[in-house]
Amino acid sequence: MSPPRFFVPHSASPAEPVKADAASVTHAVDAFQLEPRYLGEQEWFVCTDVVGQLVVVPASERDALPPSVQAQLAHHEIASGRPPRRIAAAELFFFSLELIEHPADAEGLNDPVYLYGTLMGPWPGDSVVRVPGQLTVTRGDMLAGLVHGAADAFHYVKDAESRDAPRSIHALLPGDRAERLAEGRGLVLAYPAVPVELQTSHAANGSQVANILHDVLTQLQEDARAHGGPEVLTTLDLPVPSRAMAIAELESRGYEVNGDIATQKSSRPGLMGRIAEWVHGDKVKVPREAATPEFLELARRALTSLPGWPSDTERALRSLVRAGSGAPVHHPGIIRTPAAPKQLPPRAPPAPPRPSDWMKDFLDAHERSGGAKPKLTRMQAPPAATPAKKASPPTSGTPEWLSDFAPGSPVPRVRKQPEAKPSAPQKKPDWMSDFDD
Repeated sequence: MSPPRFFVPHSASPAEPVKADAASVTHAVDAFQLEPRYLGEQEWFVCTDVVGQLVVVPASERDALPPSVQAQLAHHEIASGRPPRRIAAAELFFFSLELIEHPADAEGLNDPVYLYGTLMGPWPGDSVVRVPGQLTVTRGDMLAGLVHGAADAFHYVKDAESRDAPRSIHALLPGDRAERLAEGRGLVLAYPAVPVELQTSHAANGSQVANILHDVLTQLQEDARAHGGPEVLTTLDLPVPSRAMAIAELESRGYEVNGDIATQKSSRPGLMGRIAEWVHGDKVKVPREAATPEFLELARRALTSLPGWPSDTERALRSLVRAGSGAPVHHPGIIRTPAAPKQLPPRAPPAPPRPSDWMKDFLDAHERSGGAKPKLTRMQAPPAATPAKKASPPTSGTPEWLSDFAPGSPVPRVRKQPEAKPSAPQKKPDWMSDFDD
């Protein structure tokens, strides 16, 4: 695989070949139509498998999908009210986003951010591979990708645990220069990953998207205030995805929360300490909580005030995406013939999930001695360490029960059961005497 220019594969992780298996998927997360001129229009489904990895399945194999996934696809098309969007590209890469690094000490506003995850592609093709690594984009790329992706988000059935209708949001990101994107190459479709244990009835990633938007907007606002940036960014009323998490963070930093005000605790005990807290203590307002749609609207407002936006790569990307329509796109010189039904190979056991230790190699490479620590946006919590099992003593290979038959082994003493004494004859009941002659 020749990866996009802005993607760096992890040097110690070999690329793995990918074979699409429609029967192995568990949830659908996206549907679109690809328009490479040499193939004609084709519809594709992006799904996840049992270990959370992305799987791309052509619409021609829809009948091979599990019934639950077919139901998700049908609901999405009805709920969205339109056919899938069309992407005019010669190749696509798919990126499962697991972690975002926001470099510290940024010098401007639209600075780079590092995305860590697993890249799969190029698609379509016969040499599709999967490899972990780092994708570098700008803050504006990340915000715009999610804002535009939300318009074509994948819709799920609303359940009792969801406040809003669950959706899976993607982001179309630039993996190469603008001139390369204009040729339909280097496009990366990124999907914020959802922990497998949370993928019960769907794979909605609204909370992950809200966390990403919040952290990117926070970095933008801090840099705008530090460098005299646009007033729209400096005065942005930025909420938090989870008020409970914000309160927990304030308390861990030594604040005491009362209602909407958090006050820095004083080290002086007693009444004097309480007075010092209210007079000289640092007071901050606990931010309000907001859902994903509000963060998307804040991202739209931030992009309108971002200097130099939209960029050349942004214009090139958006020119390749069009809304779906009922009429098929016909390319001259292309004769469509029905494809012969293809038998699916036997389902292979799913590969074990990759450890996230490889991300540390990239993070360590960016770390500077004495510099500020970068902010990280995680899509899922790191796996808990499994306690090591105690080594069992070596055995001779002979079952223990065979030692009972070894020569010279003590014969187990069998305890004799006491003989039962004959019971005395019992007296015949009186009613039986009525039958005596």
